[in-house]
Formats: sequence, C-alpha cells, structure tokens
Amino acid sequence: MKQSYLLDIVQALNKDERESFSLFLQSPYFQARSSAKDLLSLYHIILEAAPDFSEEQLDKKNLYERVFSGTAAIPGKLEKLKSELTRNLKQFALWERYNADNNELQTQLDWVAWLRERGMEKRFHQAISKMINQEKEQSEESLKSYQTSLALSKELHEWESEHNQFRSDLNLSDLIQSLDAYYFNYRTELVNRYLTQQKGAQLPNLEWMEASIEVHQQSSLLLNITLKIQAYLRKDMLLTEEFEELLALIRNNEKSLSFLMKSQLYAYLRNMGSFLINSGHLNVIPIIHEVHQENLAAGYLTWDNKIQPTYYLNLVQAATRAGQHIWAQEFTEAYKDRIIGGDENSNFYKLNIATCLFAAGKWEEALEHVPQIPSSSHYHMMERLLELKILFELQSDLLEYKIFAFRKYIERTAPKAISAKFREMNLNFLNMLIQIIQSPARDKKRSERLVERIQSKKAISERGWLIEKAKALA
Repeated sequence: MKQSYLLDIVQALNKDERESFSLFLQSPYFQARSSAKDLLSLYHIILEAAPDFSEEQLDKKNLYERVFSGTAAIPGKLEKLKSELTRNLKQFALWERYNADNNELQTQLDWVAWLRERGMEKRFHQAISKMINQEKEQSEESLKSYQTSLALSKELHEWESEHNQFRSDLNLSDLIQSLDAYYFNYRTELVNRYLTQQKGAQLPNLEWMEASIEVHQQSSLLLNITLKIQAYLRKDMLLTEEFEELLALIRNNEKSLSFLMKSQLYAYLRNMGSFLINSGHLNVIPIIHEVHQENLAAGYLTWDNKIQPTYYLNLVQAATRAGQHIWAQEFTEAYKDRIIGGDENSNFYKLNIATCLFAAGKWEEALEHVPQIPSSSHYHMMERLLELKILFELQSDLLEYKIFAFRKYIERTAPKAISAKFREMNLNFLNMLIQIIQSPARDKKRSERLVERIQSKKAISERGWLIEKAKALA
C-alpha cells in the first residue's frame, strides 16, 4: 500500500486513539454491516505494520489474501473496503473532536438547535436560558464569548421566526447588536494581527484596512441584491416598477445564487408584493400568484415536502384574488396533509376551502366551512374577515352584529395579540364596509366617493373586494 489517505489518517492517530477506533469498529452500529468483519481485519493488519507501515507489509496482494483468505480475487473489492475504512476513520476522528472537553460549548449550542428544530418549546427555552445565564455569569470578555452570544441570539431569532411571527421583533434587534459586537471585535483582532505581521514581513498597506461595504459591492452579486432590498424596505412607499425590477434581478441571476439564498430573496420579494397589494397596487396580485407557483415548484416554500401554515393560506389568498380559485382548491387538497405542525382541527384546510368556495360564488357553502379559529391566533383575523364578506354577500341579518363584535375584539383584545398595523387595516375595513352597507344603491357619486376613500387608505384589509362592492353601488 503506497502512502494513501487511509494510511495518512492511521499514522496521525496516537496509541489511545488507535485502540479506541478498534472498539469503534466493533460497536453494534458497525457490526450490523456485512463488511464489519473485513473492515476490522483490514484495520488490524494495517496496525501490525506500525510504526514503519512498509510497502512490503502492506502490499496489495498480501492485504487481499489476508483479508479475503480463501476467496477468488475480485477487481476493486479491496479498494472499496479501504474507502469504507477511510470514511469510518473520518467519522471517528470527527466524533472524538466533537466530544472533546474543550468543545462542550459547541455541543450545547448544537443541542439547543436540535431542540428548536424538533419544536420542543419547553426544553428549548430551558436549555437556551441555562446557556444565557452561564454567559452572564462569565464576566470575562473574549472573542469566544461574543461568538457564543451571537449564536444564542440567532437561535432565539430562529425560534421566534418559526413560532411568533406577528407579535415581536423576532429578536432581530438583539441579533444585529450581537453580530456587530462579534464582527467589530473579530475584525479588529485580525487587522491587528496583519499589522503585527506587516512589521516583520514588510507587507503592503491594504485599501480595505478600514471596513468599507463599497469594496465588497464590486465583487458580490448577493450583496448588491440585498442592499437593493434594504433600500426598498426603507421606503415608505414602494413602487410597482421597483418590485418588478427586483423580480427580474433575482430571476436573471438564479444560476449564480444558492438554493437557500434564492429562497430567502424570494421571501423578501413576496413580502414586498404583499405590501404593495395592501397599499392599493392590485395589479401586483397576478404577478404574486405567478411567483407563488414558481416558488412552490422550485421547492422554496416547502421543507421535506411540507409547507408552513402561513404559506398554505397565503397561496390560496393570492390565487383566489387573481381569479384562480380552481388552482387554489387543487393546491389546498394536494397539501392538506403536508402542513408543518399538522392541522389538528383542520382549521387551515377549512379556511382555504371556504376561501375557494367564496371566490367561486358559493357563499352558503363557504359559510358552512368557515372554521372557529381561536382568538389568540393571528389567523383568527382571516377567519373573521372572510365571514363578514360572506354575510355581506348573503345579505344576512347577522352582518351588523358581527361587525360590532369584530370591532370590539380589535379594540379590546387584539392589541395584545397583533400589531398596530393589522389593527389599523382591519378597522379601516370595518369602517368602509359600514359605509358601503349604509349607502343607497344606484348612487354613482356616492360610489365614486367610496372608491376614492378606499383607495386613499394607506392600510386596509380586502381593498380589492371593497372597491368592487363600492363600484357595484353605481
């Protein structure tokens, strides 16, 4: 055996590690494999050649005869076994490194991440609170402490992003501060190392010694796209042309971006589309529906072929508003059993079906499918809005009572559960709905005034539907 990757790794192990790897190969996990006996035999034969590991002792023919004694030679069989042993050695080395005493902090962080990924809320908060308290008790500053603080802030952000999307800043302010603290400390340390090395090695002065984002803009497509997104998000009013420009920029550069980055960039784009629609740019609705279809097909909206409840509902909302209620119903049926976290009471499924039936003009049937979503849920608002629209179409006597009840809920209960923006949108919806109800039919001027009022609202729920009802008064 000439000097190979396998031999390099074996020679790098100390005596204790070589003995431990032998036990590693004899564990039940590996013994269940058909090649377990041959792997152990090959490894022991290699160890017998220590410390010189001469080519004569590890000759290919000699190895084959000793490992596969009494069997005919099969081309490639020994090479396959050596490759498998190399993989096992790498697993062992990484296992030893990971479980070393000086890596305990990283194992704790990984355990917190595992608890989060499995949705174990109580255990997650217990584990991360313990780590945060340990960091607070550690008063000594170090790059490692800043790095740990950043990792913990990121875990809290990930949890909030998955479970508390509408009630807080998602721990982003703390995460950004932690990132800055680690970045500036680490960058300064590296610059200091460079300057120290420069004294002896006569290294050149570097233009990027002082942090400058412009330098990286010259070479980073991703940075240019994300800076454009940031500029648009800072604006009070986004233009449809800017939304379309961003969509074209992402689409034209998909081949240069990773799957995860494309997923994140399209998430920003979809949010911007929602902002535009909510602010009155209803012409964006068909574009958003098209983006949803593309993103769904590309896998940007699913994890292990499962979908978040928010996406499950939003895709149907956009599709029905775009006049595609048949596609919306097909999608609802196709993904009803693939909702992340499940749909224990079928609330998400029922809400989607009711939305599709309403879009198809089947109002009585739609009303039968409207679920009773708990008032503590963000989706409760969607249920109440849909119910009011159905009752309006049915000219139900319950409509005014339901409007009154919804207003009281928004004013008294909702402030604890939803943002001021959502409260404003829904209160504006109720006010305009009442004005439509109280307006006489065949009054063109009144109709025009109502449409103008609806369009002038910066934030209002169901803008398109309200405009349609206001125009119908003429």
